[in-house]
Amino acid sequence: MSNSNPGSGGPPLRATAMVLIALSIVFAGLGAMSLSSADSESAESAGADSTTTAPAAPRTTANAAIPTTAAAGTTTSAVATGTPAAAGEVDRAAPVRVLNNSLVAGLAATTANELAAKGWTNTSTGNYAAATLTATTVYFGTAPGDQETAAAVAADIGATAAPMVPGVGDGSGVVVVVTGR
Repeated sequence: MSNSNPGSGGPPLRATAMVLIALSIVFAGLGAMSLSSADSESAESAGADSTTTAPAAPRTTANAAIPTTAAAGTTTSAVATGTPAAAGEVDRAAPVRVLNNSLVAGLAATTANELAAKGWTNTSTGNYAAATLTATTVYFGTAPGDQETAAAVAADIGATAAPMVPGVGDGSGVVVVVTGR
């Protein structure tokens, strides 16, 4: 008896099936890597920094609120008060917001603790994800004393001071964006 039905699983069909299986394995691996990468980034963002604010005495100047984007995509404000400094002296109770712009979890909290050790009593932390900056920078607003406060903070942490740029703060106060560099 002769088999007149040609082989339905000949070499071209098997080769095609093997290629499709190999491609599905590659794409499944890429998808798994993408999901695990996104999970680790969101975990770093969510637990990277916490906000700490030391209590301070009432301040005679206007309160400063610095909006920042939190890990969950919500906007928070840090409002702080302190006492004005004597002439020629920087007010170390002035609010200083420290934002993490690196992949190093807790860098803003570490920098805020460093500032607290140097006498800064009103620091808070958060994350800054608007753009990747090349160097740690202390931004100052247009309120009286902001530039002097930023210069003192920059000297304490070995950074540079610059005028506030859009997206960093509301135009007043002092914001430190740490990059790990």
